[in-house]
Amino acid sequence: MKLITIILTIFFFYSANANEIKSIVLVDSYSITNVDLIKEIRVNEILKRKSLNEAEKRILLKNLIEEKIKKIEVDKNNVNVNKDAVNKRVSQILSNYQLNEIDKDEIKKYMFNKVEINMRWNKLITILFSRKLEINMNELEENIKNKEKLIKIEKTKKINIISNTFYNEVKRKYLIKNIR
Repeated sequence: MKLITIILTIFFFYSANANEIKSIVLVDSYSITNVDLIKEIRVNEILKRKSLNEAEKRILLKNLIEEKIKKIEVDKNNVNVNKDAVNKRVSQILSNYQLNEIDKDEIKKYMFNKVEINMRWNKLITILFSRKLEINMNELEENIKNKEKLIKIEKTKKINIISNTFYNEVKRKYLIKNIR
């Protein structure tokens, strides 16, 4: 009888603490769940080695929405990147952190998807807007010694502006509904 009581107590305790999967935001018909947000928070807390406050958690949710929109758009445009390049970038990122092997494996899998989406997004932006890049040559002539560095900086600035503009245009297409 005592064994049954213990088993029932454990069962009810774990059932009461189990997380129910709920959609907290819809981006068109794509859902971001509480589990997605919890995982995002957990990874960030491991990387930052501290608990996150509510403002930081809201930023993470905003980032998940942006990531979902980018993923929808790159999937729609069939943009792909080399998996080896993604793995290399993830390894570079993780080399900046002191992680134990368990955390490192978990975070590596999680980061792979994030890095892949960002690389696919950057490739999409390059494909769509590479012909629209203009560089101010007068500025470059003034700094001829740093010509290659300045070209890269100017292109990066323009790509970032174009990326943000295009993202905002794409974002307007999607219905985002906060379900909380």
